[in-house]
Amino acid sequence: MSQQQTLDGIRTILRVFMAILILYLVKVLSNLLVPLAFAIFLAVLFQPLVSFFRKKLSLNLSVLITTLLFISLFLISGLVFFGAVRGLINNSDTVFDQFNQAVKPIMDNLGYFVDDQFLVKDLSEIFKQFMPMGDIVTASGTFLGSMSGFAAEILMIILYFAGLLGAISQIDNTVGYILKDRSSIETVEAIKSLKRIKESVSIYIKVKSIVSLMTGLGVGIICWAFGIQYAMVWGLLAFVLNYIPYIGSLIAIVPPVLIGAVTLNSAGLTFLLFVLMEGVQLVMGNVVEPRMMGKSLSINVVTVLFGFVFWAFMWDIAGMLLAVPLTFLVKVTLEHVSGADILVRLMEEKSGNHGHS
Repeated sequence: MSQQQTLDGIRTILRVFMAILILYLVKVLSNLLVPLAFAIFLAVLFQPLVSFFRKKLSLNLSVLITTLLFISLFLISGLVFFGAVRGLINNSDTVFDQFNQAVKPIMDNLGYFVDDQFLVKDLSEIFKQFMPMGDIVTASGTFLGSMSGFAAEILMIILYFAGLLGAISQIDNTVGYILKDRSSIETVEAIKSLKRIKESVSIYIKVKSIVSLMTGLGVGIICWAFGIQYAMVWGLLAFVLNYIPYIGSLIAIVPPVLIGAVTLNSAGLTFLLFVLMEGVQLVMGNVVEPRMMGKSLSINVVTVLFGFVFWAFMWDIAGMLLAVPLTFLVKVTLEHVSGADILVRLMEEKSGNHGHS
């Protein structure tokens, strides 16, 4: 074996150990990295506001105003959401009783064919065991009380968000400062690559957010039209869960369909409710989103599923929400790494058919 082959082997081993170390740190430092990841994507989403304000104001003032607008939007959304959820929780006993009464005739009919002792007489008790509403009500209290456990993470996101807004807006100066020599070929190439990554990720986040918003509005309006209680809650839930690939959109429609099955007292109307909500999600996920995203920004189903499992393992629920944008960020970054062409091709969508994610 030649000396060059030996050195190549050592480099390969070092790269493997480095990759393992990085993955370990990503897992261990999740409390620091999760707020940073959320802040990065939110900063990219709100960065156009900074550019808009900079036409008349300084960078620092533009960042301050954008940050205050972000905080205000977050607080208003949180107050509305938790107020609606609190109302749902307070009326949970009524909902459970209605559901139990609606299902009881079915269970009684099954009793003629199945041994009665194997049937559950009170399904509401099962739901209460899985969802201890009394504990949730106690914990929720007020909006601020319910958010107290996440105060540190929220504060970190806001601080990261404010800092990243300025850095992203002045990406040329930021990269030049880090690499010191702004005129070197390496710095110019780094700036081009980062701009391409920022633009690609920005398009993805904006499109996904617009599609999720439209999905949430659609689900909320359908629930309101059918007289489903807490339509705003189900719309917001659909908006948030639409960021989770595949299973998120399905989970979002389960609660309103179950409530519809109880309150509508009609199998036909319940089925129509399900078809309309699922139709909104299918159209948004399989028609609108791919057209807005463009083929060049797509990733295939296998990559999405692998990314979902990986980031869910690394960061739990936060990883599920961030799985697709993080996987997409990895793909766009690899496009600018020499020797990573094979990985990029493996991650890309091969045909015009885009799965709902």
